[in-house]
Amino acid sequence: MPNPFVDPALFPFYLGAIFVFGACFGSFFNVCIYRIPKGVSLSMPPSHCYNCGQPLKWVDNVPLLSYWLRRGRCRYCSARFSPRYFFIELLTALLWAGIFARFCYPRSDYSSAELIGDFAVVLTGLLLVSLLIVATFTDLDHWIIPDRISLGGVAAGIALSTVWPLGLAAHHPLSEPVLFITAPEKITPLINSVSGAAVGYGVLWAIGSLGTLVFRKEAMGQGDLKLLAMLGAFVGPINCLLVLVLASFVGTIFGGASLVAGKLMRHEEVPASVAALLPDAVRSQAMIQHYELRPMERLVLTRAIASPGSVGPIRHHLPFGPSLALSGVIVYLLWEPMHAWFRSALLI
Repeated sequence: MPNPFVDPALFPFYLGAIFVFGACFGSFFNVCIYRIPKGVSLSMPPSHCYNCGQPLKWVDNVPLLSYWLRRGRCRYCSARFSPRYFFIELLTALLWAGIFARFCYPRSDYSSAELIGDFAVVLTGLLLVSLLIVATFTDLDHWIIPDRISLGGVAAGIALSTVWPLGLAAHHPLSEPVLFITAPEKITPLINSVSGAAVGYGVLWAIGSLGTLVFRKEAMGQGDLKLLAMLGAFVGPINCLLVLVLASFVGTIFGGASLVAGKLMRHEEVPASVAALLPDAVRSQAMIQHYELRPMERLVLTRAIASPGSVGPIRHHLPFGPSLALSGVIVYLLWEPMHAWFRSALLI
């Protein structure tokens, strides 16, 4: 008898439900990204406008829809909310739906073992991409990756490798046979998870230490080491190295683009008249809307409001964490065809 949960006729319904849940969690991730680096409670105070302080009604907190219906503005003071809130909600929804579509196939002939294994893969994948979203945007904003995300992710990845029967899912990266070790199938995910975390941290530590010796300055942040360790705990040692290689290419592309952008903007200066506005501007987001500012000037004021008292330099390069995160998602979704391509390329 077909299992109704994976009935092909109902697959679009479940995919849509996962999309909606992803958008809801994306709204929560926006809170995490803003509050965790500041050491603020995630639940108190409730959601409110950061300009006028008014608590937001539930109709203003409906993921995706509220931003679109309100045209990205506060109901009370008309201050503009960053479009990134909408983007993170949409990104989370798409990634959650992508994970579900990738690993829960629309079939009616699932065995119980396959069903349990695939759900294990989906749930670990949803947790992984969620942690990576929070880590990515926190790193972009503050150049830090909170330990509760990275080290908490390491602990979660290792714990899930023991709880979930990942060995039943042949297409999960942790179910791959352990290299040079004969291990029972049931503990293969655990061995891969622990060794993946160790390889992720160790390899990046070695690269960073070598870079520090060569360039005589810190070449790799501790947050990146812990983030790759977290990825290793979810994908295993071999795929962890694949993440690092792919992240190097991604980082090179984005780094080159940011350098070009930096050269184009290097002659931009913030006039003294705009600098004089900073003490007042940090008190009100709406003040920015009252001045005719160039993009660079608007960026300085916006950052001053986000971190009052410390404007800081405008950076023209990017942290390595987002490259690791993007590569981790790609490897988790596509590790099987990537392995097949490498084997064919190396004639293995």
